[in-house]
Amino acid sequence: MKLVIDEKEYNIKPLTIDDYIYFSKKENQDIKDLDLLLRFTDAPKSELVKLPFHKINFVASVIRSDFGGDDDYGTLDLVITHKGKKYGLIKPSEISYEEWVNLEVFLAQSPLNFKLIAAHLYKPLKSDKVGDERELIDYDLTECESRVYDFGDLPMGHFTSALFFLTTFAQKLTEGLVGSMANKLKMKKKLNELKTEQKKKFYNQ
Repeated sequence: MKLVIDEKEYNIKPLTIDDYIYFSKKENQDIKDLDLLLRFTDAPKSELVKLPFHKINFVASVIRSDFGGDDDYGTLDLVITHKGKKYGLIKPSEISYEEWVNLEVFLAQSPLNFKLIAAHLYKPLKSDKVGDERELIDYDLTECESRVYDFGDLPMGHFTSALFFLTTFAQKLTEGLVGSMANKLKMKKKLNELKTEQKKKFYNQ
C-alpha cells in the first residue's frame, strides 16, 4: 500500500508483531492519526501536515483496521524472506517430539509470546528448495530463541496465517486421536459384548 502526496509515493509498512504488542497496551491505543502515520509511513511530518484532514483520517482508519483483524489470516506463505534471509514454514509431518511439546507449552502461556512462537513457526532453510519441497534446519530451542528479537519485525499477516495453520492441524490431529480412541473403545465394547454372548451360549448348552 502506498500513500501519495504531491505525486510522491511513500510506503505504508504492514503491522508487525512489535506494533501489535505496542498497541495492545491500553496506554497506546489513543494515538492520534498523524502520529500513527508517522509510525507506519516513511513520509516526513512536513509532508503529512499538508494533507487534507479526511485523507489523514482515512489512511489512519485503514492502518487501525489491521489491529483487530483476527479473522483475516491472509495468505499462507510456505517460504518468506525476512531481513534478507529466507525462512520456511514448519512441516507438521516433520515436527520433532521436543518441538511439539515446546509449542504446546508456549501456546498455553498467557499472554502469548508472539515472537517466540513466530520463531518456531518459521525456521531457516537449509537448501534452495521452496514450496512443498522446502528443507528446514533441524529444530533447536536455543537457535529459535536467538531469533526472537529479529522476529518482532515480522508482519502480523505472516504470523497469524501460520498460527492458524498450526492450530488447525493440531485440532484435526486431536480430533483424529480422540476419534481413534473412541472407535477403539466402541470396538472393545462390541468385542466384550460378543464374548459375553458367546459365554452365555456356551454355558446354556
